[in-house]
Amino acid sequence: MIALDVEPEMIRHIHHKAMTEGVRNLQVAFAKPDDPGIPAEADLVFMCDVLHHIQDRPAWLAKLVAQMHKGARLALVEFKEGKLPEGPPEAVKLSRAQLVALATSAGLALDRDKPDLLPYQTFLVFRKAR
Repeated sequence: MIALDVEPEMIRHIHHKAMTEGVRNLQVAFAKPDDPGIPAEADLVFMCDVLHHIQDRPAWLAKLVAQMHKGARLALVEFKEGKLPEGPPEAVKLSRAQLVALATSAGLALDRDKPDLLPYQTFLVFRKAR
């Protein structure tokens, strides 16, 4: 499993958390705002609150999908719209419909939707079919 983030501090946090909790099948990787740069062997890419930081989301996701192998999955977590006790400003939030449209336009198919898993975030899993 690969955990991506565009913020170096978050990479350090994820790495530390995985080490202290004994998670051994997780790699953390710094994703550039213009290129995710995931290893080709990744079966699952986990992105939590990253996509709203990306300027050219369609191009970035297209690169991500091109780097994924057939059958690989993308777990995508982003803050829900609306007034919430935490999260980014409303102006940068992406709706569930926007997330699905971006991912499917990039060549992914929605595999799972977990609407009640997280109180303030959307949790979607996509799969690369081709």
